[in-house]
Amino acid sequence: MRAIGFSTGALAKGDFRTALQMHQESALEAHAIELSALRDRELTTLIEAIPSLCLSAFQYVSFHAPGRIEQWSEMDVVDALFSLPDDWPIIVHPEMLSSPHVWRPLGERLCIENMDNRKSFGRTLNEMQELFDTFPDATFCLDVGHARQVDPTMREALAMLRQLGGRLRQLHVSDVGSEGEHMRLETRARLAFAELAQHVPEGCPIIIESVITSVSDMVAELDAVASAFLPSPRRGEHLV
Repeated sequence: MRAIGFSTGALAKGDFRTALQMHQESALEAHAIELSALRDRELTTLIEAIPSLCLSAFQYVSFHAPGRIEQWSEMDVVDALFSLPDDWPIIVHPEMLSSPHVWRPLGERLCIENMDNRKSFGRTLNEMQELFDTFPDATFCLDVGHARQVDPTMREALAMLRQLGGRLRQLHVSDVGSEGEHMRLETRARLAFAELAQHVPEGCPIIIESVITSVSDMVAELDAVASAFLPSPRRGEHLV
């Protein structure tokens, strides 16, 4: 059974408590959660709150590290991340990894995400492979929205799955606009993801990053994402 759920940053940017409350109010069968601290100033508050958070309903929990450092050093960020539970993947953007020796001690907990076309690196299979050459123990978060923005045919995403599938730890799912904004799935994105779905291991968790503003929207978006990743014998044929 595939665990599907939301990023707290998509539900309530910078407000993990409100995001978790939305999860509870929705009464959804959502068994995955990504706790998000996208700026270093959010990191201490979220990490210190973790022991008091009710996360028992979730089969899968991951943690999204800051995508921007404003006040801390890389060493400060990594030291804070080491306090997280050992079995939580830590999702990190490639541009954060400027000092590899600082991040390598995280080992397989370090889960590197592919990027959209606003970024200068981490967008393609070749660029991701360079990163994994530098971080041989790291795992992989495939952001299918980023991959589709870079290559709407989804061939690059398929190549990443085939080459890096042994490292795959989770998916990020949303539609992604030209400026990198995470949006709710429209029909074309849903169909593109459905073509890719048969190549995703059945147990790979899905974290929804579509920006959501209400509990009712959560229900609709979860249904859209789930429908895209239902198994179908014909999906992906034109990608092979």
